[in-house]
Amino acid sequence: MMFINTTRKLEITAIVAVLAFTTVSVTGLHNINVIMPAFAQQQQTFTAKLSGNNEVPPLTTTATGLAQFQLSSDGNQLSYTLSAKNLNNFMMAHIHQGKPGEMGQPVAMLSMGNGKITSADLQGSLAGKQMSDLVSIMKNGGAYVNVHTQQNQNGEIRGQILTVP
Repeated sequence: MMFINTTRKLEITAIVAVLAFTTVSVTGLHNINVIMPAFAQQQQTFTAKLSGNNEVPPLTTTATGLAQFQLSSDGNQLSYTLSAKNLNNFMMAHIHQGKPGEMGQPVAMLSMGNGKITSADLQGSLAGKQMSDLVSIMKNGGAYVNVHTQQNQNGEIRGQILTVP
């Protein structure tokens, strides 16, 4: 009888240990899940594929481009790269507020190559606002990149800014 009781005690102790470890593990995972979405929310990446077909009205051009954006971990700065092929007589580029098919007001200036946007750079309807306001518009599909040339001053290539999964 003593051997059976010892075995049962060991089984019960083992079960309690497993349950305690599982509880600690689940609690730890729960805490990670609380922390990680906030961190992941800040590490946002966006992209826009630029073409004349996206202009309003659509434009026939051989020019194409790509804009890529990365939000800093603290959410206060948006780093970007803007590139284009077959684009002549570049004038300027902006992030505009607007859905596909809509023309919208510029809210941030862009340059070719690499750059950074902070809340101090916001203009138009976002002047005086925070980076989170721009990021919110971008997440909701309400912003696009427009590249202007001397030949097409209203824009030669355009692309909606989309969240990268």
